[in-house]
Amino acid sequence: MKEVAIYSVIYLALFGFTEFLYYKFKVNVEHTRKIVHICTGLIALTFQVYLDEIWQVAILTMSFLGLIALSEKKKWFKSITAINRKSSGSWLFALVVLFCFWLSQKWTLEFYYLPILILSISDPMAALVGKKTRFYPIKVFGQLKTIGGTIAFFITTIALIFGFKMIVPFIFDGLTFSSYTWFFIISLALVSSFAELFSTKGWDNFTVPLSIIIVLLCYN
Repeated sequence: MKEVAIYSVIYLALFGFTEFLYYKFKVNVEHTRKIVHICTGLIALTFQVYLDEIWQVAILTMSFLGLIALSEKKKWFKSITAINRKSSGSWLFALVVLFCFWLSQKWTLEFYYLPILILSISDPMAALVGKKTRFYPIKVFGQLKTIGGTIAFFITTIALIFGFKMIVPFIFDGLTFSSYTWFFIISLALVSSFAELFSTKGWDNFTVPLSIIIVLLCYN
């Protein structure tokens, strides 16, 4: 339980930091939410190192869901909850972490690291580039998306896979730089990019990891 307690303190410190940014420096809630999104994902990437059992991850994710539910009801943690649009992103992110951890115990570590890594970095990168460039905006189910954001997601995903392989090579033991591997990487980046493009109201936190899992299943 010590590891679970440490992670709980780390996450609470993260929320406290974004609250400080929101109230002290008037940082826009969309930006503080992105900070939480990225940092939550990067912290979750270490679960495989320090947490051995699925119940430990379940306690963390369920506690997170409970805190989000209470915060939305009581108007706490406005750096996360103070948005006008409806979004299920925070809920889905926590459930995806738990699901991917379970999958990685059944199969291989790629089923955890790839979905969480890409969701944590490529997804906010798409939003950032899309809002900055406004390159070829389109309406998707009533929400504004951009082709520029999708391109950013695609490029970031390819860079992440190669970068992560170099930093942590044992995770992608079977991934060599062959034409087959290129086809796999491009397929994964393309499918997950389209999943992000056609997802709204935070559902990309579900569709992006699901698309990655499907591609992994096709290549395993």
